[in-house]
Amino acid sequence: MPSVKAIGTIVAIIIVVSVISVYYYYKSSSTLQPATVNNNLRIVSLAPSDTQILISLGLGKYIVGTDYYSYQLLQSLNLTKDIPSNITVFSQISPPNISGLLLLHPTVIVVEKGLIGSYIEQMKEAGLNVLITNNDFASTYSQIENCILKVGEYFNVTSKAQQLIDWMNQKISDFSTAGNVSVAYLLWICPDLSFYTAGGNVFINSIIVQAGGINVFANYSGYPLLTPSPLLIIKPSVVIAQEVYNLTYTNYLISQYKGINSSNLYIIGNLATNLLNEPGPLSVYSIQVIKLIIEGKAPHFISDNWVINNLNVTLPVF
Repeated sequence: MPSVKAIGTIVAIIIVVSVISVYYYYKSSSTLQPATVNNNLRIVSLAPSDTQILISLGLGKYIVGTDYYSYQLLQSLNLTKDIPSNITVFSQISPPNISGLLLLHPTVIVVEKGLIGSYIEQMKEAGLNVLITNNDFASTYSQIENCILKVGEYFNVTSKAQQLIDWMNQKISDFSTAGNVSVAYLLWICPDLSFYTAGGNVFINSIIVQAGGINVFANYSGYPLLTPSPLLIIKPSVVIAQEVYNLTYTNYLISQYKGINSSNLYIIGNLATNLLNEPGPLSVYSIQVIKLIIEGKAPHFISDNWVINNLNVTLPVF
């Protein structure tokens, strides 16, 4: 049975991400001097979106430490070849393991403001050099691309950053379509059947729109917690729910929503969820996932194997 502590942790991360200031992001990271890319470069990346960017910019071989979620995603896609085999994997992002980070003697630690912003000053006080990104606060792909340019400038690989942006824009063009299919996205279903969803000013909303859908909760902002009533009143054409712990438990929760047609329900597993929730280069494939769901061309459970075997998810390295 899901624990209250686990639910609280996830909810807390969602809320923190939704209220982070873009102003603080630029202010706190603008004083860093560009890094020199050589054999002495030692990078630690503590967010999956940042890890994706670094690998695509050809910096994977310099990553000496990363978070568990980054490593799990790379394993799922058979991309661990792009990082050192002896890389240190931290079991949690927040709070960061500062003593463990110091032992790696990193040149720079790339951190996501939306995930560990409250610990950045502690990291700096410990003598760690920190490059702050803010993809988790992005609401559009252009904002992600701005972050890519920022990282590219810091590591003096701006041409590779532009190549990555061009690749993303091509994929977005390939996968996007116009449409007006009503979509309800259930980010997290609580035991009492209330649920978190995506409002109109967050990244998941952009994905739904790019895929030919209309987010039925676009009039909300951030990641609101709603009771079942709005979902049952609106009666969306498509309901997409992230898997809660496992498929059996998720189906049990959804079965208690009276009025949802199972033929319109799609549950997305861990890998598809990561593509949607991590606003990095690989998120372009989430447009394809939602598009296939809207078109009725996807299974009702989007498993990791289905994603791997049908979407040809690749992370380019420039």
